[in-house]
Amino acid sequence: MQRYMTGKYSSQYRATVGADFLSTNISHHGKSYSLQIWDTAGQERFQSIGSAFYKGSDCCVIVYDITSQKSFDNIETWKSEFIDQGGVKDPSKFPFVILGNKSDKEEEREVSKSKAELWA
Repeated sequence: MQRYMTGKYSSQYRATVGADFLSTNISHHGKSYSLQIWDTAGQERFQSIGSAFYKGSDCCVIVYDITSQKSFDNIETWKSEFIDQGGVKDPSKFPFVILGNKSDKEEEREVSKSKAELWA
């Protein structure tokens, strides 16, 4: 999130507690949009607060760790929780995106590109 929104990268890991967000204005095909990216904590103890952040979303990006099969296996759970807590009326038409992070650790990859593409 920091890298995309600010162009800066920090190798120091800082776990999200609750939620974090950044906002910016973007332009696409001549139109201006306000983009907010919310990072909700992945720890189970914070999952109940998701509904406060999910409602009104226009898209959901689920990030998994390419070096962790367990992380990838949780995508469906995160999607289901987003649908339930976000009040998504038609899940078949709601835009979900999966994003594999830690691409700099290709030698530690546990989730193949083809497996991720198949899920998508």
